[in-house]
Amino acid sequence: MRTLLVACIVLALPLTIMGTPTDTINVRLEDHQWEHRLLFVFAPTDSNKMRAGQEAAFEGRDPGFRERDLLVLTVTGQNRGTQRAAPGAEPQPLTAAAARRLRDRFDVPDDAFRVVLVGKDGTEKRREAEPVSARSVFDTIDAMPMRQREMREQDGGGE
Repeated sequence: MRTLLVACIVLALPLTIMGTPTDTINVRLEDHQWEHRLLFVFAPTDSNKMRAGQEAAFEGRDPGFRERDLLVLTVTGQNRGTQRAAPGAEPQPLTAAAARRLRDRFDVPDDAFRVVLVGKDGTEKRREAEPVSARSVFDTIDAMPMRQREMREQDGGGE
């Protein structure tokens, strides 16, 4: 019996290791709480026109994203996604399970386009069904009390 158990474990181990590539990220919202704001872009496919429009709207705005501790996570289809430190940064692939979990968490159908902003406190702050401008996202964030405090502290006014 022990030999059978060991054989099952040895045979299953490569499947477990192969199931999640080492360069993928298993995103969990609680891992980012109080450190990052998260901007999710959900799209049915990589070639979706609204997704392309959203990418274009963020182009060249990396400093604003970094200044606001804003990560961009894109989820396409049922189980694909990436995380980037800013729109122009190198994308890191998400695990299929993480992409599915995010779609489920934000109740976004596989065939829908959505943009969802989550604050550092982990709560949803904004949801749109069409692409949004970077300026509009920045304005939403800059109006938040936590961001107001961050700006005062950056200006040396947090005395």
